[in-house]
Formats: sequence, C-alpha cells, structure tokens
Amino acid sequence: MVVCKSRLILASLIVLLFACFPHMSTEAAAGSQKKLTLPSFSIQINGQPVDNAHLKYPFFVYNDITYLPLTWEVTQSLGLNLVYSEGGLTLLKGGGQRSGGWLGWKKERFPLDTSGSNNPKQNYTAAMPSFGLAINDSLIDNGQEPYPLLVWNDVTYMPLTWKYAHDLLDLGLRWDKEKGLQIIGGQQQVLERIYYDDAEYLYVYPTLVTEKGQGSLKVKKSMDEPPKWMTIEETEALNKHIQQKQSLLAAETVTLVQKDNGLYYDNMKLLPKEEITVDSNSAGNPFIRQLTGVLHPLGSERAFLTVTKVTAYNYGNSLTTYYSYLIENGQAKEVTEFPQSPDCIIANSDGSYWLASDGTSMMHGRIIPGSRKLALVSPQGELKVANAWMDGYDITVPGADNPSFTNFLDAEGKLLIYVHQISYDPQTTPSRGYYLIDKSFQMTKVDSLDQLAQETPFLPTYRSEWPVYRGIDGKLYLIRKNNDLANYTDNTSVMWYDDQILAT
Repeated sequence: MVVCKSRLILASLIVLLFACFPHMSTEAAAGSQKKLTLPSFSIQINGQPVDNAHLKYPFFVYNDITYLPLTWEVTQSLGLNLVYSEGGLTLLKGGGQRSGGWLGWKKERFPLDTSGSNNPKQNYTAAMPSFGLAINDSLIDNGQEPYPLLVWNDVTYMPLTWKYAHDLLDLGLRWDKEKGLQIIGGQQQVLERIYYDDAEYLYVYPTLVTEKGQGSLKVKKSMDEPPKWMTIEETEALNKHIQQKQSLLAAETVTLVQKDNGLYYDNMKLLPKEEITVDSNSAGNPFIRQLTGVLHPLGSERAFLTVTKVTAYNYGNSLTTYYSYLIENGQAKEVTEFPQSPDCIIANSDGSYWLASDGTSMMHGRIIPGSRKLALVSPQGELKVANAWMDGYDITVPGADNPSFTNFLDAEGKLLIYVHQISYDPQTTPSRGYYLIDKSFQMTKVDSLDQLAQETPFLPTYRSEWPVYRGIDGKLYLIRKNNDLANYTDNTSVMWYDDQILAT
C-alpha cells in the first residue's frame, strides 16, 4: 500500500507540474522536422560497447550533439526513470538500476535491442514532441532549447548536453580517442573512503559488500589494475596494525585528583570545585560521567594537557566540555583559545610546535563548525591560534589523520593547510583553498590545488567523511563518485565500473 500511495503522489505531482506549462501544439510539432545522422564514433554505456549499426533505436547526432534514445533498456542501464502521464513525459534520475548492498546481490543487465539495420550514409528525420517534457522538477520549454528533445519512430531522444546529462541527471560523460563517447550512470558507489596506505597500496573501506568474507579493498597506487578485495580477517589484522601505530603517537592518559577545593594534576590546580560538581536534583538529574586528562609532551620542558568532562542527563543526552593547559615548570596555564585535544603535533626545528585538531564533536559525532583548529606553541611557551588570524574559517592539516605520515613541513619549514569558510547558508559557496603557512602565520596560496579545493564545496559533518587523503608519499588522493580514484598530485585518475569491482 505504501508503494501505491507513493506512485499516486508522484503521478499527481507530475500532472500538476504539466498543468502549469503551455504544451506545444501538434501542428507546430509536425512542422518542426530535424535532420539527424548516425555518429561516426564509438559509444559505450557503462563500459559496454554499443552496436549502433544494429540498434533498433540508434544514437543520433544533431547539430554536433549526441542524442540518447530513451528506451526502457537504456534508461534502466543508466539509472533513470521514465514517467508517462496525461501531461507528457518526465525523466527522473535515481530510477532504473536499484541499489545493491546485500549478500548475493548481482548487478542486473539490460541488453539493448539489436534487431535494427542502420546505414551511416543515410539521413534520418526526427520530429519535435507534441507533449510536455520535464526532467526531475524542471519543465523543459523544448521549443526554445538550442538542442531540443526529439522523437524518432515513437521514441523520445534526449540531447547529451552538459546541462541535461550532468547537471540534471547526474550522468557522467567522457571522451576517449579509442573508446569514443562513454556514458556513465546507475553506478553503485563501491569505493567509500581511503583509510590507510603503504608503499604500494591504498586501503579503502567499501560502501557495500555482496560476497561473504569481504572486508575492505586494496588498490595499487599505480592504478594499473582493479581494486582487490581483502578478507575480513585481513582487514581486521590491518586495523589492529593501524591501532598499534596510533597508540605509539597517542597522548598519555594521566591521573587527575579531585580534592575538596577542585581538580588537580600533579599538585597543580586545574579547576575549581564548582566546575566539577553538579546539582543532581536539578533538571535532568545531571551527573559527571567522565573526568579524564591526556598529556601531550612538547619536548622535554613543556606539555599540553587536555581535560575532558562529560555531564550526563537522565533523558539520554550528554554535554562534553574541554579544558586545555600548557604545563611548564610545575605550573598549569589554562589555554582558552584551544579548548580541545590536538589530533596531531608537528615539531619545528626551532623548538616550536604546531597543534592540529580535526574538530570537536557534539551529539552523534557531528563536528562543531569552527572547531577545526591550528595553533602554534612558540619556544617561549606562547600559544597562538591561526584561526584567530582568519576569523570565520576552519583549518585542517592534510595528513593529520594518517598515523604513518610524518613529513608535514616543506624544504622551507612551511606547513600545508586547508582553510574553509564557515557557512550556514546552503545557497552560498564558501571561500576555501590550500595554503602554506609559516611560523609567523604568513600564508601563501597553493594555486595548483585550487581545483582540489573546489571538490569539497562543504565541510563534512563527520570526521570519517573527509574526502581527501594524504599518503605516506605526501601525495593527495581523492575518491570521487562513480568509483573514480584520483592521485591529484600526479594528475592521474582511474574509474572502475561497479561490476568490475564487485567481480574481483
């Protein structure tokens, strides 16, 4: 019953959509004949060659633009959905090939009808449709389009313009000298996130598994062969190895002592009693669930201490508060500008240290905007936060999440950072980019990484969603949609079709 209701709602919306749109008259359509030719180049749909000479409904070319036949087989293969109504035809993205994600799932094939016979020397004639047209929720004023939708032998044809294919329907279009035009759609995103690398391989978490025993994937950095599946046991062993590496870099958990007048570490008072006690009879019956401290050494003379306090409530929520201190000569100096534990500490040659944080979390692990911070502790023990110099920006350090990466500084001692303007308006495009920063907070924009910055228009909500990975080789890697893996530093990329990956 739910499915039926959804279809009725969709049909009603489509009828309403077309009711507001002036249809092209049948007379006008009949007088609008278009001359078509067959393409002189090869065509592939999701990596499968198209036998255009024998397709019952072939691809055509009109005004140097390739036209796609909207047959059931083609639209299903590309993950599109055709909806017919009294008002006309609506083309929707997200239909066709349904999502997989369960054991035993196999990608369905939609063989094209090759019962035709098409002469490349012949001219073909198509007509303008006499019915209303829409793509998703956008009405098409077909008579005003430079490349209109057309009808040939009662089948509607859509021009593969960037506007229709890429912007509205999320199709990928690629050109290859040997393979010709490649049309990509309806692909399962199998590659999710790079989580580790070594000299030869990148290790990637999948979005789905379809065979028993599949764990994660490994991909050669040379990208000369498809990703290979690792077993669950191999994946668990690698994760254990990563955890061991992380433990070597982790801060030391220290003992905090609660006294009558407050909280102490090594006889240094950190917090007054009022900060570590709550009234359990107040709203929500709060109680202190966690009060811990971690210590990051900054050389032999100084350390950075972070205290985490978690206040829990009887309705299930909790509030986490952080307090940070510079520890030196038996004194604890509170640092309010950087109230969080650093995820990465980078030593400079002059005895100063960079402190990088990938952000602090609120409920359900969501990162608080503005909490991705970068600070510098000078040799004299003065702490400055780079975010204060760039008000309204988050700052991250590429590679800070890789426990095996150590070569953060370039030959001049500068640090590569990514800055992203904090924005709460989804309609605006935030300013962002990669920079080299020195110890005096002088910043030089890395123009060669501008395009990479454009690929992250919005900051991820969770740490695990960060799309750019910096390998131990210092190179920047990126997973794009349609299982496209890019080595941005070397300007190389390879795309694998979902069935190529799922079959390995």
